[in-house]
Amino acid sequence: MILAELLLDRIASTGQSCRPTLRPYLAWVVDSVYLIWFLHRVPRAREEEFRTVVYKAVDLFRRHGAIGGTVMQMSDPTAKYGCSAIAAGVDVAPDEVLYAELNYFHDRAHYDEVMPKVDVDPELEDLYDTLVRTVDISRILRAEFSTVYELLNSGEHDRYRSTPHSQWHPADQEST
Repeated sequence: MILAELLLDRIASTGQSCRPTLRPYLAWVVDSVYLIWFLHRVPRAREEEFRTVVYKAVDLFRRHGAIGGTVMQMSDPTAKYGCSAIAAGVDVAPDEVLYAELNYFHDRAHYDEVMPKVDVDPELEDLYDTLVRTVDISRILRAEFSTVYELLNSGEHDRYRSTPHSQWHPADQEST
């Protein structure tokens, strides 16, 4: 938020007013987020098992203090806007589905505080064993990222957060 505050203060100090269209964007400039990013290639026949184990793993991170996590399924792999298709850089077999997983922390220090708790939780070993039976671990891509900047439209962000979205949950799968 520091950048947004500096910009708004600078504008105010000149006696000018901040254009109404500028303020909503500046309201969502954030200091940082540290995340663990995974790209999973999941056999179609094992998608439900994968979703369940990763849901439980993300929840384990959250219970030990992580901000939370997001799991996304690839919905459109085509090349657009002059960019290459993801298949040009990631080998995805015809019977596989691509998933991205993101686990969020405030910063690297927060990650360093949470991960020792996660790593010693006995539930993690069971989840890892299940994941190994579900996907080829050597084909998972993993990296850690720090935010350079994040600039969101606060009106659209508020609308998104207040609109119900379908959420996958393991319990919903067991009941069907």
